[in-house]
Amino acid sequence: MNLDLERLIGLHDLDVMIADLDRKDILDREKMMGLSPEKAREELLSLRTDYVRNINKKWLGLYNQLTKHYGNAVVPAVSCRCTGCLTRLPTAMCSDPERNDRINTCPTCSRIMYWAE
Repeated sequence: MNLDLERLIGLHDLDVMIADLDRKDILDREKMMGLSPEKAREELLSLRTDYVRNINKKWLGLYNQLTKHYGNAVVPAVSCRCTGCLTRLPTAMCSDPERNDRINTCPTCSRIMYWAE
């Protein structure tokens, strides 16, 4: 898998974890379990800052733009469909054996896609 693509997927996962810690129901549940969600959030934000330094600026800019617009910038392609907008993808894109060796974007919504195999 393309290294930039792996990093973008990881960044998306970090952003999801940070967003989860902003939800009151999750915050309350973690506090009931004796955990420190505030400390976890700080650690995740620090990790995110370090992580962003290693991502190509071109792809980071696209990621940030898509996140602001859609909320989720990186989505898997499943059954030759973008799971962000559910558009059927071109056959050439789906049948390419090296499709995860580069960053692909959906031709309809422009989200960054990866194939989970």
